Amino acid sequence: MNLQPLRIEAGWQVTNNQFYEVDPIPGQESYFEGSSLLMLRNNGRLKLIDLQWRPELDLNGEYQLQVLNFVENFNPITNEFDTEPNWEHPVLNFATKSRLVLVEKLEDLLRTLPVFEDPRMIERRGVIDNLSESYRLRIVENGISTDYINDILENGSAQLQVYILSHKDLTREILLKFAENGLTKKVKNQAKQKLTSKGFRA
Repeated sequence: MNLQPLRIEAGWQVTNNQFYEVDPIPGQESYFEGSSLLMLRNNGRLKLIDLQWRPELDLNGEYQLQVLNFVENFNPITNEFDTEPNWEHPVLNFATKSRLVLVEKLEDLLRTLPVFEDPRMIERRGVIDNLSESYRLRIVENGISTDYINDILENGSAQLQVYILSHKDLTREILLKFAENGLTKKVKNQAKQKLTSKGFRA
């Protein structure tokens, strides 16, 4: 039996493929077992697609497709990137009994899924800026506090400072500090521009 033909867009890697051009009919049960029929990943978009048949071997089951975001962590021992898919919070769940409907959906996703923006503060691909990330997590949990804005201006990365400039709790006082003492010209200019916008003008 042949594998199911698929139009796979550039950037996607097939990491597992047991998805055959066969429908669930008596005698074909063996094609509908295993933890995953098809798995594809795209490092550029930070996306993983996982396809299963559930319940396994049950011809009355259905295809179940999940789209997951993932983050990359550089492993200095292997000199490779380890990925951590977010299995607990899929971006999309899709189920169908029809192989042809599934193929159409899958090919559409391969074309249109957007890039996942890794929210973490990173020094370079897969390497976390631990200090700036600790500030970001504190902001996520407690909001922005002027108590540690001075520390962020002194020690936080430009990426963190840009993140703060788009935060809902941003104040004119914070903007004034960033316009004067931002780490980069880009940060200072963004702060100055926001100071002239509605809601922040004196």
